[in-house]
Amino acid sequence: MRIHTSSLLCAMLIVFLTGAVAAQSALPLDGKWEGTLPQKRATGSRELRQSPQSPVVVGISTDGDGRYIGEWLIPTAKRIPDIADIGEVTIDGDAIRINVPSHGVWEGKLSADGLTLAGEWRQGSKTTPLVLRRTGNADGPVTFSSFSPGTVAPR
Repeated sequence: MRIHTSSLLCAMLIVFLTGAVAAQSALPLDGKWEGTLPQKRATGSRELRQSPQSPVVVGISTDGDGRYIGEWLIPTAKRIPDIADIGEVTIDGDAIRINVPSHGVWEGKLSADGLTLAGEWRQGSKTTPLVLRRTGNADGPVTFSSFSPGTVAPR
């Protein structure tokens, strides 16, 4: 009986530790992420100019079912951000894919310190490098100083 109890306790300890390790290895994407996308440059000039940057702001949180949800604020030609709901977020090992329906897909990896998402933004056949840096909590207001003074609050 004593061997059976010891075996049962060992098995329970293994299950507990496995769950704890799995919980710690989950990628913590919740937060406010910011980066920039290059804008299209005017053609016809022979000068090499740095293209202007358009800010991108992403708010990611976890819903009650443990799925990632959020909003992706995308610059538009009118310099007014388009707020799009994030679709499916897929995590495969260290690879992350964030689908933004009707807008594009971001694919990349989370840094070991959890502060940087390095990858590419793809819209149709166009792919652009896009690095996002964690700048705060997803529930905080998002400001757009380069668009206009004011604040856009999460929906």
